[in-house]
Amino acid sequence: MERRAVIGRVAAVGAVFLMSFGPSIVKVADVAEITFIFWRLLAAVVFYSLLLMATGRRLPWAAFRRCIPGGVLFGVNLVFFILTMRRTSAANAVVISSLQPVVLIGIAGPLFGERPRPSIYLWSAVAMGGVVVAMTGADATGVATRTGDLLAVGMMLLFAAYYVVSKQSRVNLDSATYQVGLTVVATLTVLPFAPVMGQSLAPPPVDQWTWIALMAVLPGTGHLLTNYALGYVPIVVMSLVSLLFTAVAPLYAWWLVGEKIGGVQALGMALVIAALAIVVTRPVGKPPALTVG
Repeated sequence: MERRAVIGRVAAVGAVFLMSFGPSIVKVADVAEITFIFWRLLAAVVFYSLLLMATGRRLPWAAFRRCIPGGVLFGVNLVFFILTMRRTSAANAVVISSLQPVVLIGIAGPLFGERPRPSIYLWSAVAMGGVVVAMTGADATGVATRTGDLLAVGMMLLFAAYYVVSKQSRVNLDSATYQVGLTVVATLTVLPFAPVMGQSLAPPPVDQWTWIALMAVLPGTGHLLTNYALGYVPIVVMSLVSLLFTAVAPLYAWWLVGEKIGGVQALGMALVIAALAIVVTRPVGKPPALTVG
């Protein structure tokens, strides 16, 4: 396999393992939705800026403008994410989110000239089937509303759009610069949601800052790795790798918040992991176009 593609795929898998901490952190944090998102983003801006300065880079205005579309989509997606997690069951949210590869497979060719191997379609079907099996066997406790399910559909479409815009932006921007810029834009994007939803942007209680910091550093690093990987990995493969979230997030929830994993759910998780292991280790065809590091 071509070296950059291998590194990109490793980064994509590592990103999912880090982002999978998100649902467990959201469950234990006792902060209003927009308050949590705003301060999580602000903490991430500081974290990413320190990383950018450590590499001797900066964020010029021309680069910042390229980050605006991705930042707006990311910010709105975060709002949809936390609203969805608190208004529908995790099972419904994950099953709906698993439709993202179907959306991206349909547009990867016209937008990026990607032509996945025929086997990709087979293993993507196996992986999505594993998602359905896992969620069928998941603990059904928790709220599940029609509004929450509609929010989950919006979240899935927003994240698909974010993948597309980010892959386009990575042609001209390195991942660290892009991540700082889009996070600044995302922070500004969520501001109007606070008055609309009647929530305060005042700093949360001291005992909640641990969860905010963890959300910024763990899933935050996952988002950075995702944007790095988008520079070297086909968007279809990236979307399929994201299905690994279905298997890893419940394991973290079992470990961190005591959620149970049933036998059927474990079988579905195993199907997802096995199918995606085959997808990720498939030989690389034509190397992706060169991007900034």
